[in-house]
Amino acid sequence: MGLLIILPLAALAAWSILAIFRWLRRGQFGGRWWRAFILLACAGLGLGVWFAFFLEYTVANKRLDGFPIPVAIANREKPADPWVKSVLPGPIRFGGTVTNLLCGVALALAPLAAAAFFKENRGQRDAQGRPRV
Repeated sequence: MGLLIILPLAALAAWSILAIFRWLRRGQFGGRWWRAFILLACAGLGLGVWFAFFLEYTVANKRLDGFPIPVAIANREKPADPWVKSVLPGPIRFGGTVTNLLCGVALALAPLAAAAFFKENRGQRDAQGRPRV
């Protein structure tokens, strides 16, 4: 059941990474843009590793490991009680880890996509908002 959420989110993150790559290739962007793409993708991979393996957050009496897909869940009855870890099935943990990595890369590439959008569409209209010919 968890794969119904994991697979679309992973597909969306992978598609966005590939779409930004194709956009830069199609738009004939220069070497500075490609260096920025590589740099941000590496930073995003680091962010994805942190999302997948190191990030822990607590919600009420639950501790979740991983973001945006939790790969481990721990519960406790009272704040003084120890954490009791629930083991998720292997495909859910693996899919969640891959999705967390992809989401980190996609999140880091979002500013580059916004900048490419503004660069590509700058100057397309005159001061009154009419298209230039």
